[in-house]
Amino acid sequence: MRVLFVSESFSRDFSTAAWGTFQRMEMFIQAIKELAALDILFFVPPDVDCSLSTVSSLEKTLAERWGAAIRLFLCPRRETEGQGSKWELYGRGVLGVSRQWNYRATSGPQQINALENCLRNKPNMIFAHRFSSMIPLLLTRRPLPRVCFDLDDIEHTALLRATRQEPKWRDKLLYYATVPALCWGEYRAIRLASLTFVSSDLDRDYLRTRWRLPGVVTVPNAVHAVELQKVAAESTVLFLGTLNYKPNAEAARFLLHEIWPRVCRKVPGAKLIIAGKYPERIAGFYEGITGVEFSGFVSDLPRLYGRSRIVSAPILSGAGTRIKIIEAAMYGKPIVATRMGAEGLGFRDAHELLLRDDPGSFANACVELLANDSLCERLGSAAHEAAVRHYSRAKIEALIRTHIMAARGEQLVPFSGPFGEARSAQSNWTK
Repeated sequence: MRVLFVSESFSRDFSTAAWGTFQRMEMFIQAIKELAALDILFFVPPDVDCSLSTVSSLEKTLAERWGAAIRLFLCPRRETEGQGSKWELYGRGVLGVSRQWNYRATSGPQQINALENCLRNKPNMIFAHRFSSMIPLLLTRRPLPRVCFDLDDIEHTALLRATRQEPKWRDKLLYYATVPALCWGEYRAIRLASLTFVSSDLDRDYLRTRWRLPGVVTVPNAVHAVELQKVAAESTVLFLGTLNYKPNAEAARFLLHEIWPRVCRKVPGAKLIIAGKYPERIAGFYEGITGVEFSGFVSDLPRLYGRSRIVSAPILSGAGTRIKIIEAAMYGKPIVATRMGAEGLGFRDAHELLLRDDPGSFANACVELLANDSLCERLGSAAHEAAVRHYSRAKIEALIRTHIMAARGEQLVPFSGPFGEARSAQSNWTK
């Protein structure tokens, strides 16, 4: 069997690629390589060199990284027309999801042609990683084989939550106006796919019950199993995440300006580590806040977690589930998170972590953990046990293979447009 894997999660430096979406993509690649030969189509930034020599060199690098024989294809993303007005950036998205700023990059003739060229290799299945990779599948008029789709996060949920954070009502109304087109696009994409993967049972049940969509299954985010670490002696709080991702940047600002001053007043000498790429993107980086260390990208995660007594995740927006919480739990770190941060995960308040939403109670939970060794040990041990049981990478890769094997024997789906034909493809699958 040959699978065409389509993704926009390209990194200019794969040695430092560690953000959650990329980790999830690699998890699917590692699972699928055991079942099929892989063609991989990346939609890349327009300035990336797509020459044959560069593609050949990168193909060898990724084949070695993933331990798989792959055929690699690169296609530049569609260039945007500059910043322009809010209408040019967002208003046109009211007319259709392929015109929306987040998804326009994979919607042009060049991107559709790249997909169609890959189809000439006659893959038995297409795996579309994330909604942006489904856009050219929805726009092509070529016949498609069976499609598996990793939606991961529900995009319209993330948009609605981000819009609520916008301070200006004019901007809010403009963003809200794009929601119907985005919902319709997601609906069509899920109907086109034989199987759609989401990261939590919460999202699966929402799509099955509210939208009445079949073929939606849960594949949780996961990390490699590691040994439980001891409780760190230092009074150190860790926040970890790529900081050019808006929900992470918002959480870091909330932590620095609303939570951390309260912690410092009660625990003089406490330290906060903000770890992750692009720390200069957040307010507070240049302010010289007492006790704060911006470490940037950290390759030695065991050492970073070993320095950290507790892990904080004060997430205020976004969707899906957070790998950062799963990873901290796997190391046995006591965790303080907002309810939105821990949404969709099988960790319970006061059992595997502490859930606090307002800055005062969040800070008090951090202060309590900085002073209480037995509470840290109890929460960390329970979190580690739950992470091994539910979110071990080996177990989830096996689950992915089970789902792929269930879909692998199907026939080519006639598909000549993005509307009724997609629905008939799904109905064939469910008979």
